[in-house]
Amino acid sequence: MISSGFALINVILYSFGLSFFNNIYLSMFLAPAVLVFIQKEYLLGVLKKLLFLNVFIAVVSLSAYLNDDYNLALLLFLRANAILLFTLLIFSGKDLFSIASSLQTLKMPDKFVSLFFFVAKFIIIIKEEWNNTKKTLKVRHFKKRTSLHSYKIYANIIGMLIVKCFERASKLKHSMILRNFQGKIYQYKVEKITKLDFVIFVLVLLSVGLKEIKVVL
Repeated sequence: MISSGFALINVILYSFGLSFFNNIYLSMFLAPAVLVFIQKEYLLGVLKKLLFLNVFIAVVSLSAYLNDDYNLALLLFLRANAILLFTLLIFSGKDLFSIASSLQTLKMPDKFVSLFFFVAKFIIIIKEEWNNTKKTLKVRHFKKRTSLHSYKIYANIIGMLIVKCFERASKLKHSMILRNFQGKIYQYKVEKITKLDFVIFVLVLLSVGLKEIKVVL
């Protein structure tokens, strides 16, 4: 199992390293390729997410392509996909709270960790409320249309989500006060650093450090 703290370090190092690549090298795909085998049980779900995110990547790459900079367009496309694939794979099987826990493991400020923790909590809350709203609309046989009535319903949904989030935030605030919250989130389980973490770390160093085999187009 990859520890969340080391996973975050690897993602930052890999993303930062690849951002300085001005050419396409085979080494940049080393770490994601190995992770595909390590996290193969999550591969299908990761590819679905990557396919959705490629809509935005394609727009950026297309802008470079239309300016007749074909090498830059391909570089942007491959570099972004390599970073996203690596990030999605290394955090597969983990939730947002694991990332908050990793920030605390890395000795980040308590207030920053707490802020991230509560942001993660409210992302989950908003998702739950949105799923409940979709079920309600489905029961009422609501159909998406480009009409004023549909736009009013969408506006009401957004307003309801905001109001519900404020209500949940108020309840959470009172709950934390009752529990004597002092601005620090305590972990009930500390992840251990394993040999796999160091293996991935070495792979990341090789991916961003080796620039021997250049792909010429």
